[in-house]
Amino acid sequence: MTVEEAIAVAVAEKMSRELDDDYVELWSLPWYVRQDWPTASDEKVRYLCGSILRALTSTDVVLGDLDFNTGKFSPWKIDDPVDRAMAMWLQLGRDPTMGEIAWLSRTR
Repeated sequence: MTVEEAIAVAVAEKMSRELDDDYVELWSLPWYVRQDWPTASDEKVRYLCGSILRALTSTDVVLGDLDFNTGKFSPWKIDDPVDRAMAMWLQLGRDPTMGEIAWLSRTR
């Protein structure tokens, strides 16, 4: 297993544990990756995060929006939510922060 694969597995497990308890904001994904891989370039972080998102959303995790007033989660009803999230991230020109892009939710 490569270093990148080991980091992806570790970060996916951290995200999955968080998702067992609550919604998780997308910004936490690059935060975890950068904690485990501080020397990674922005491009490598985005690539690895995209891979992790694809793995999570291929199981029981969805991307969407969270209404702060009601606490209601609304999944994105589009063909490829990961592509949308990653395009929005690229458009930011930096890692997302709190309140930007999307939330993740476990569907089970």
